[in-house]
Amino acid sequence: MQHYEHTHTSDLSASLSCSTVAPGTSFDSSYTPIGSGAAASEAPANDGAGAPELGSSFIGMIQRLLERAEFEAVVAVAKDLIGSHPGSLFLNFALGNAHSNLGNHVEAARHCRQFLQSTPAPQNRAFKVANTPAMQNNLGLALKDLGLLDGAEDVFKTLLAGSPDFVPGLINYGNLLNDKSRLDEAKTHFLHAIEVAPEDPLAYWNLHSAASDISTARAVLEMCLSKDSGNQLAIYTLAGLHAFEGDRSYFDALVADGLGNDPVIRSIQWILDQPVMPQIHFNRWSMFDSAIRQADPDRPFYEFGVWMGDSFRYLIDHFPHGFGFDTFDGLPEDWHGLPRGSYTSFGEVPNILGGEFVVGEFKDTLPVFFASRRPKAGLMNFDADLYSSTISALTEASSVIDERTMLIFDEFIVNHNWEQDEYRALEEFCRQRGASYEVLAASLFTKQVVCKLTGL
Repeated sequence: MQHYEHTHTSDLSASLSCSTVAPGTSFDSSYTPIGSGAAASEAPANDGAGAPELGSSFIGMIQRLLERAEFEAVVAVAKDLIGSHPGSLFLNFALGNAHSNLGNHVEAARHCRQFLQSTPAPQNRAFKVANTPAMQNNLGLALKDLGLLDGAEDVFKTLLAGSPDFVPGLINYGNLLNDKSRLDEAKTHFLHAIEVAPEDPLAYWNLHSAASDISTARAVLEMCLSKDSGNQLAIYTLAGLHAFEGDRSYFDALVADGLGNDPVIRSIQWILDQPVMPQIHFNRWSMFDSAIRQADPDRPFYEFGVWMGDSFRYLIDHFPHGFGFDTFDGLPEDWHGLPRGSYTSFGEVPNILGGEFVVGEFKDTLPVFFASRRPKAGLMNFDADLYSSTISALTEASSVIDERTMLIFDEFIVNHNWEQDEYRALEEFCRQRGASYEVLAASLFTKQVVCKLTGL
């Protein structure tokens, strides 16, 4: 069974996104002609007009490392060479791919741009033309993961204008459109990808995120598994959906097979353990809509962890005012392998009508802000990821929380260590106050939970 990593992302689309040189997959010679027979001869030895020659032995070494998905080794070798070959088409190609697969988004974007903006020597034009869609795809992915959604959309539009049937681009642009709450457009791109490559399971997996009900999601996931019977996330999610509707046989069989400690299985079990089955959703906008419908529209909302402001922009349309709290410099500490500074907005504070933003670490800003009397919250969106940040937000903002406040937690389930983060903070907060919480909605795909407190 192939393993799919549950990465720390806004949802599970990124953990199954299509970077051009994906771990465990082979090169597509039609787009990345490295190491595939005659196409390998197209790898440039002399990259651009006037560029110093890059030895064929180095090219061969890097080709082999790329083929074996040894991306850290690619970076180690190529970054030393690029100092003396800064305009190297091949080295920027290799580094763009390697950094994309390693999740080094800033470096991936830099090298992909350099590849795309380069003017190759005549003998290397075919290499650039053949690899341009792949590098546009990786650039779009990098910008998307950096939260630069408008820039990413421009790249994907350019990619698909020139290569309208490039399946990774169709899927990744679909995920981006999902991130921008344009679900109908996202669905169109996933369906186009399926039309072009009906055996590709990733388009089906991501298509299920646009479903509006369990039966539709089940049908799409069954199609996904018909194309890739070893897709763990699809297997687990489908078993969970059956269990949520009362048929636990598939889920219980997974647990009996020793898979009960998988974070997705643990998440499903936690949902099943709720006294009342929560609503099940498949994308963040459906989750937001569910919470908005149950919130008091005359109250403001509070968001802890704003990043680029995409969720804030969506929520502000439904409330008279919004308060956002963030450092705008990324995570204040390391988080399960993600370094401090991840999810930075590069210091840019959103300019959103009706929004008021407080800049700084929660431990410094929240005690001061909530020392003054503030209006009760209609809704709170917790997107700070960390236990420390979430418990700080809950504790300091407790004066504006009551039993009518809708609480949304953005990284509550599914991650490897989900019980140590937002879940832990909520459990601890309730225990300290003798309160409890009722789970109203949950999404395996987005990792979100909507709840309200009782017994305050």
